[in-house]
Amino acid sequence: MHKEELVFLHLTLFHVKRFLEEAGLTNGYFKEYEDLGVQPVHIHKSKNDHKKAIFLLCRGLNELLSEKDHGDLLANPRLREVISLVEVQAH
Repeated sequence: MHKEELVFLHLTLFHVKRFLEEAGLTNGYFKEYEDLGVQPVHIHKSKNDHKKAIFLLCRGLNELLSEKDHGDLLANPRLREVISLVEVQAH
């Protein structure tokens, strides 16, 4: 991937992380990412820095989704709203 594509992927995953945090679903899953100190707006950082940030975001998302009971996720009103919007757009 080109650096611009990696930065875009980094930005997309960052927005997913922020959405989950605002929905109250995180509990230290993204600490390694935050400790890295590389955000999507840091375009001067190297391609490898953004790759590592993407990896850490994916790891945090994986841990969050594998530890949470899916019933807990669906109990969150913000996530139910997003799911219903996606279902409407799919039809």
